[in-house]
Amino acid sequence: MDRVLDRADQVRHSWDVDGVHDLRVALRRCRTMADALSEVNPGPGWRKLKRASRELFHALGNLRDTQVKRASVKKLGSPGDPLRNHMLRLLSRQEKKDRETAEQALDGFDRKEWRKLTRKLISKSRFFPAESVVFQRLALARLNEAAELHQQARKRRSVVAWHRLRIGLKRFRYTVESFLPQRYEVWSEDLKRMQDLLGEMHDLDVLRSEIRRNAAKLDPAIVAQWIEKIDRERKVLFQELAAKTAGPESPWLIWLAGFQWGHALSAGSLAERRTA
Repeated sequence: MDRVLDRADQVRHSWDVDGVHDLRVALRRCRTMADALSEVNPGPGWRKLKRASRELFHALGNLRDTQVKRASVKKLGSPGDPLRNHMLRLLSRQEKKDRETAEQALDGFDRKEWRKLTRKLISKSRFFPAESVVFQRLALARLNEAAELHQQARKRRSVVAWHRLRIGLKRFRYTVESFLPQRYEVWSEDLKRMQDLLGEMHDLDVLRSEIRRNAAKLDPAIVAQWIEKIDRERKVLFQELAAKTAGPESPWLIWLAGFQWGHALSAGSLAERRTA
């Protein structure tokens, strides 16, 4: 929660991509921990934390999405490309609006109330120690939810299903990172890569939808080229994800085994980790 205030001070100066991302991640960690701790040690403070951060968190999310779309358009298109130029103009205007909304949300963010909540929630957050069995059970539940979402995404192959998996995996990752640091040290590489792959797939899906919404104003042949390019990029990401999660070396199996044989976890080489 202290980090949120630090990142909020930093982002005011420029609202650059990294600053927006860092503040949103800090808020997400607080909100994820509040969700988890409200299950193992309930109290009104967790709801207050979620409510106090909701408007800023969502405003930052909209701004972040627009910034990512701009970066993707720049990466996929060359200077002079009419679709690239058109989308950059649209996204520049949208980013300006999103930034104004985020600035208003940050101005409305009650720092005094946030500091008060921080002091009140410290003792409640420490009621169970890190690595406690209650957190292991909670993380295992998150893992099972994410694994089920993965099965659904593989069957349906829909944009919505893959997005839900992305959210489910993120909830599992932050739960492990926050409350099971020994496991996170071992699993962080796979968790981060899978989340990155799903995130990049989601960014491409959002960009494709944005282009299709504006297709009427653009040359159909150029639009088709861009859709093909996006699908090609997405296929590469999907193939890496599919290869990574298939067979006996799948992280899903390794993570599940980590709850059955937690005493065997060690932070050695990648081969040693997988063996453990």
